[in-house]
Amino acid sequence: MASLTRPRILLTGFPGAFFLITVKQAPFFLIFVFMKLKRTIGCILLILCISCTKQPASFFILHTSDLHGRFNESMAGLAGYIREQQTLYGKGLLLFDTGDNLQGTPGLYYSSHVDTTEKHLSSAFFNWFPYTAVTVGNHDIEAGIKVFSKVYRQMTMPVLSANIVHKSSGEPFFIPYHVFRRKGYKIAVLGMITPHVTSWVPEWLRPGLDFHSITASAQYWVPFIQEKENPDLIIGLFHTGARAEAAEPSGKDNAALWIAENVPGIDLICYGHDHKPTTHYILNTKRDTVWLMNPGAHGKKLSRAKVVLYPRKQKKARITAELVDVAGLDPDPGFLKALEPYFQKAREYEQKPIAELMHTLESRTAVEGPSRWLDEVHRGQLELAGTDTGIRPDVSFASALTSDAVIEKGQLYMKDFFTWFPYENSLCIVHMSGDEIKQYLEYSCTRTAVINFDTAAGILYTIHRDRPEGERIEIHSMADGQAFVPKKMYRVVMNSYRAQGGGGHLFEGLGWDDATAASRIIWGSQEDMRTLFMQWEASRSPFSADLLNHWKYE
Repeated sequence: MASLTRPRILLTGFPGAFFLITVKQAPFFLIFVFMKLKRTIGCILLILCISCTKQPASFFILHTSDLHGRFNESMAGLAGYIREQQTLYGKGLLLFDTGDNLQGTPGLYYSSHVDTTEKHLSSAFFNWFPYTAVTVGNHDIEAGIKVFSKVYRQMTMPVLSANIVHKSSGEPFFIPYHVFRRKGYKIAVLGMITPHVTSWVPEWLRPGLDFHSITASAQYWVPFIQEKENPDLIIGLFHTGARAEAAEPSGKDNAALWIAENVPGIDLICYGHDHKPTTHYILNTKRDTVWLMNPGAHGKKLSRAKVVLYPRKQKKARITAELVDVAGLDPDPGFLKALEPYFQKAREYEQKPIAELMHTLESRTAVEGPSRWLDEVHRGQLELAGTDTGIRPDVSFASALTSDAVIEKGQLYMKDFFTWFPYENSLCIVHMSGDEIKQYLEYSCTRTAVINFDTAAGILYTIHRDRPEGERIEIHSMADGQAFVPKKMYRVVMNSYRAQGGGGHLFEGLGWDDATAASRIIWGSQEDMRTLFMQWEASRSPFSADLLNHWKYE
């Protein structure tokens, strides 16, 4: 009871509790408080000390994309510039690439499909620098799972792609992202690819793989990285173009701008795919600045960003970006020496004689009327497709795959067939009605790019330039004189890119979806078109590439 009469001191406001103590206990409590405060002050001083030692840091980002196998002497200047930057900035420099490196040159094809025992040319190129991280492009998948799996296993840097997944489990096939720790800062790098790979690459080249929407994947992975890693900077390595067009059945193809605007958290997007060199910035939905940069194709330019990071995110990362023209830069002799064995093999391979051509071929003539360049493609497609099954095509669709190329008459070498057929497309026969054939050609008339202006053979038709869209195509008959029947089903041969929706002819022009396109394919070649045509032209050498004259303008 006596204790109830002792004077008491009420202390309030001490963190976490209220204390009621006696005056007699006060000295001991004050010692306790002092010790606690001493420890707290020590922790605060330690934190302040650490904060003071972590200074703002500058980083430099170099970025290539869409090199398409140009790993030859033309890259020596680029190599020299990158090595110079690495010497200057050391760990402060990060070197990235955003894909499309396993298609485009005879030397690359040789390394992928002929001399398969040596280290791959692409692996040797990227390991030489070495790159900090790379992502995957649609033309890398086009090389086939056996090739790209081997190449990426041989690379010493992380290969990133979050939206390429196993169909069976939904788990990413590649590493989704990687966190680099530099100068006390955490830099997270996320890789992704356009989902339209499914529209361009046959499934037998990508068995068991699915390609998720790049926009939905960004909306999932960016918050995931923020929560789990709490990085100081997030960089996107995206193989997708810039413009945010309306989504197609497989999702947006070109989505870099959409992601920058609508997925807060990304600071810098390095992208490729559309071959349009640029650097610029936008404000996202939270009014934060997001930089985007694209170096274009074939190593002619390099995109470069300077990034300044601040301790404990006291300030927003400061970023500026520019394009570097590598033409005329001093070559790196070490690069030339290291890759010379590959260059030599490539030169020997591309100079292999194939057949003799009796007329010069020019790709630009494909949009001007019947042309030798394209009519020879039609003739070959009608001749080669379905020979192993007896399913023969009635009609051929094709376009020139390059806009301004010339193949001179005379001896044709391996390199000439890479000019004529630059992509590893196969041949497909597709079931289409007469009405759909007409509608397909109507859509083709609206395409301005040479690669998307398809003409036909096997039917005789006229393109009326002065008529409104949808009424320009007049089909007269089959090429053999039989009637063309709008409701009849015909067998149409085209390349695999078109047969799976590439260019929009089937999806936009006819309103098909992925499932419809897949159900209409009744035959597909197991060899690429280039190989088929090389064998065919060699068997009929010398060949004249005569005009078919199956269509005309009026």
